[in-house]
Amino acid sequence: MSFVPTISSINNINNNGLEPRSSQTPLEGVVLGETLEATVLGKLAGNKYTVALKNGHIPATSNSPLNIGEKLTVKVNSLHPQIVLNVIGSNSSSGNAAVHENLLQWRANPEALVQVAGKFAGIARLLKNIDLSETFLEGDVKKLIKLFDDIILSRQTKANRLFLKDFTSRTGLLPESSLKQTVKDSSPKGISKPFDDNLKALLLKLTAAANDILRGNPQPDLELKLKLNNIMAFAGEALKAIEVSQVINSVFQESDNGLVLQIPVALADGFRLADIFITPDGRDEQGKKNFSSCSVALFLDLDILGKIAANANFREGSINCVIRCEREEIRNLIADNLDELKNALTQTGYQIGYIDCVQEEGLTEGREEFLARQSFFVDQLVNLFA
Repeated sequence: MSFVPTISSINNINNNGLEPRSSQTPLEGVVLGETLEATVLGKLAGNKYTVALKNGHIPATSNSPLNIGEKLTVKVNSLHPQIVLNVIGSNSSSGNAAVHENLLQWRANPEALVQVAGKFAGIARLLKNIDLSETFLEGDVKKLIKLFDDIILSRQTKANRLFLKDFTSRTGLLPESSLKQTVKDSSPKGISKPFDDNLKALLLKLTAAANDILRGNPQPDLELKLKLNNIMAFAGEALKAIEVSQVINSVFQESDNGLVLQIPVALADGFRLADIFITPDGRDEQGKKNFSSCSVALFLDLDILGKIAANANFREGSINCVIRCEREEIRNLIADNLDELKNALTQTGYQIGYIDCVQEEGLTEGREEFLARQSFFVDQLVNLFA
């Protein structure tokens, strides 16, 4: 059970006369890692509650019932991009803590990998102008840059018909058996050695190289220390994004044998995120699900086209797909290019059942409803409501 408060919407509270202090921002002075006490002050409509915490009253929703007057001990797990408070000693914490923490991290910051991709250009410039000794050579730097290029959907990579497969291996997502082991034991001894030549392996190697330099030079000059700290902070952020993706996929594989891919997309105004959820419907001779037939849900937000959602079914070499967009002029634009899409799919060997584009409002809410139906998304979290 966890809280994900958003300061900007706390001032909207006016139910039951519970107002945050006007003279002080609620949650001011919260420190990463500190433990606080929260009290359930009142129940609002449905599963909504008002909770007192430090200097203010926080509106929250809960998948599990809370009692008025109940006191909760919470730990501050994250301050950016949202304040994340994890309930200590809750029922959910009796399960696997690593799973819970990573599911929470994903919900609090679903675009972590996109943020990492946006920062890499600056880190790449640093790496080209710093000597990391013999532990991280020039060839490693070039390999790292290429791997980042390979996992971003761009003009260069869109022609790669195996992009999704390559994305999985080059990012460093582990096979199912290793994913389960990662979830069961997140200690260094419990995690098998990453495959060579993938993003995760090189980021671990980069972190070790920067640490070695700092340990070998107790008093580095300020500029070098700053560069190394920036490199390690970036590597830590990237590794956390990969770990979260591993755990999400492990849970999804356990429940539905499915796959979740979050793809950074390079656009003129920067990077955007494409969320792809693949659920297998086919079965092998033993009755185990496989991807011979599957359902795919895709969500993305593009600079010109706006929010786009697509649902596709792949059955025995044929494909049916409905694309949804929020504006009629965008629907017309996509509809005018559907023949090109059909021809491209036909060239890959698929038979086209139907592909259509419709205009539909509320795609953001539709994505949230889709996630709420997924077994891997339910983790008895307590979240802020606006």
